[in-house]
Amino acid sequence: MPHSSRPLSRHVSAARRIPSFHLHGHLSSMQSVPGGCMASSASNTDRSQISRPIISCCSSSSSPHSASDAPPHDPASSSQPHQPSTFESRAAAFCAKITSLFPLWVIIAAGLAMTFPPMFLPITPHLTTGLALTMLGMGLTMRLSDFGTVVSTMPQLLVLGMAMQFTIMPALGFIFSRYAGLDPPLAIGMALLSACPGGTASNVVAYIARGEMGLSILMTTCSTLAAVVATPAIIVALAGHLVPINGGALLTSTAQVVLAPVLCGVALNQFFPVTVARVAQFTPCLATLLVAAVVGATLAASAGAVVGMGGRVLAAVVALHSSGFALGYFVSRGLGLSEKICRTNSIEVGMQNSTLGAVLATLHFADPLVAAPCAISACAHAILGSMLAGLWRASDDAQDAAAAKGLPPTPGPEPGSRAPATA
Repeated sequence: MPHSSRPLSRHVSAARRIPSFHLHGHLSSMQSVPGGCMASSASNTDRSQISRPIISCCSSSSSPHSASDAPPHDPASSSQPHQPSTFESRAAAFCAKITSLFPLWVIIAAGLAMTFPPMFLPITPHLTTGLALTMLGMGLTMRLSDFGTVVSTMPQLLVLGMAMQFTIMPALGFIFSRYAGLDPPLAIGMALLSACPGGTASNVVAYIARGEMGLSILMTTCSTLAAVVATPAIIVALAGHLVPINGGALLTSTAQVVLAPVLCGVALNQFFPVTVARVAQFTPCLATLLVAAVVGATLAASAGAVVGMGGRVLAAVVALHSSGFALGYFVSRGLGLSEKICRTNSIEVGMQNSTLGAVLATLHFADPLVAAPCAISACAHAILGSMLAGLWRASDDAQDAAAAKGLPPTPGPEPGSRAPATA
């Protein structure tokens, strides 16, 4: 496709300056992330700059935000930049290490839920609150100007990514929910899982894989907002034949646990940017622990039934995510996009917001088995995504080492760290 990829290159290069939702306060200790994403010299970086919310990706001035983006309502904004105390710096570094081990906490929570279900049952009534707090943390990383920036700088890539998110995974969900031999509650759960937007953990995985970080963050955010309408519609289309589904109630619940907290976080960041920048160092850690708790509570409610199903539901969930990763990558390669964009699309398509699926299943379906695929998914996509990112990064490191020794590069796609915006 000689003409389709070139125009896209103008829309991506500026996005590389946008930090990740999961990476606020995290870059200074990024050497603790699997694969050593960042050199240790980053530890000397001013944390007041590291933990700033998402910056405008098309600003040509030296200041990332215009004066209108930082209203004088925050008393701290009129003073000198905040210098974190030693305790605050150490606490932020500790939280960053907890965040970098996200897959581990999810696996531990799942194992405990299957072994000692009663310990998670007190959390079940608070699942909605946990997800709302996670979405609030995402909103704290955004400003109103960022949404205009998306439209002006990378519309084609963003639209393509969201189209893949809400077509590839629902199509796979249709196949696995009908032909994987699952009982009706589990089939509904598979359809529900496939209708969810991209998960926030995908931003960390995209960073490890040396994907296009700006695109990853914006795809996650915009697909989450679009899910308010798209997710209920897809669920009704895929699972309406199995059980009566109240699409209006799903729409209301999704708006309450996704849209309202995100907009609240955006408003807080708009009017209190300096204070939010300090808090944002710790919100990814809180979100990581909340997701692990939701996974544990969801699995605990149906632990016996999940064990009774054997490996069938696990195989279906792993196949769903594996197919999503593969199709997201190879469809992007077929469109002539760069290795960085292909990796990003693969991760965004393959990793779902399974926490949202678990909460919606708990709220709208009486059978706890409906939530089981979503709970299993939280473990499966975290492990698969981390393994895939590790393989991509190892491939890049091998090619870098070969280039340093003057050896010919290994045949294959260009390394993600050196790939242009488009092929």
